[in-house]
Amino acid sequence: MASNDENGEKTEEATPRQRQRARDEGRVATSREVGTLFVLTTATLTIYWLGPYMTSRTEDLFVYILQNLSTIDLSVSGTVVLMQNAFWRVLGIIGPLMLALVVASIAGYVVQFGFLMTAKSLQPKASRISPIEGAKRIFSSRMIAETLKSIFKFIVVGVVSYYTFKPILPGAAGLMDSDPTILISSIIQLGLYLSIFILLFLLAVALADYVYQKWQHEKSIRMSKYEVKKELKESEGDPQIRARVRAIRHQQARQQMMQDVERAEVVVTNPTHYAIAIRYDATERDAPHLVGKGMGLIAQRIKEIAEENRIPLYEDKWLARQLFRTCNIGDTVPVDLWQATAKVLAYVRALDKKRAKIPA
Repeated sequence: MASNDENGEKTEEATPRQRQRARDEGRVATSREVGTLFVLTTATLTIYWLGPYMTSRTEDLFVYILQNLSTIDLSVSGTVVLMQNAFWRVLGIIGPLMLALVVASIAGYVVQFGFLMTAKSLQPKASRISPIEGAKRIFSSRMIAETLKSIFKFIVVGVVSYYTFKPILPGAAGLMDSDPTILISSIIQLGLYLSIFILLFLLAVALADYVYQKWQHEKSIRMSKYEVKKELKESEGDPQIRARVRAIRHQQARQQMMQDVERAEVVVTNPTHYAIAIRYDATERDAPHLVGKGMGLIAQRIKEIAEENRIPLYEDKWLARQLFRTCNIGDTVPVDLWQATAKVLAYVRALDKKRAKIPA
């Protein structure tokens, strides 16, 4: 029966504990399209802002190569020096762009699910090397959807690129004979123009894909009613155990109250339903306070303890009801009941004085 419950339909929303468990395992809602959008947007903006710098450095590289073309040392040492110079010049051109792309790639995923580092997703699993499981993943509905999405993106980008390059194709041959600066600037401008259309398209794709991935993730971490109950029991404890703990605590509190009743100065009774034990010591508190209260059998036990310890019982139905209703054990007597309580204490202390005068 428990097995059927465990494998029941997962219709319940994931609990916070289930969400955290999935996150610890690296299972979060993430869209590759959002990451791609961040990278391409960063590339476009970086090229736009650093375009003049990259153009100038690229021109310097061409000039360096052309000026030294006839004097290049083709020996091993000369080739090493040439490659080193070329490497540092190329790095100076594309280095800022590559750094920006790395930051954008990380930011594209951090924006979706925050900063997350976990090694659980890297742990080896038999299902990852199983041919059967691999075939299931390849032909799964998710992979089919990803394939169709990639084909759709390829077609749209191809069409946009074609209509972007079509107007300049007749004059493309003339650009090859133009000044290198004009050629590079034209290529950069054309790339930026094309990037704007592609980014607008990818923005729509990324938003739609993120909503879909979020829905898929929520669906994957759903729980059955049995799982929710089981987790609740694990997190809060078995209801029977919690009830038992409450009963033990209640019993301990009652025992402590009965011990405190022995220190009471008077017990106000109903006389049969309520019993309120009051103590007043100016060195402890500025006003009288309750050290015990109860009704029914507990009230009867309080009166028995009072009699055993020669604590006076004072019958006042109204005061007993008011104190029982408005005060908890340990509370100070409310101001509006001070006068009635003072009357009781005065009576008790007068009684104690009278007892003290009677010889034993």
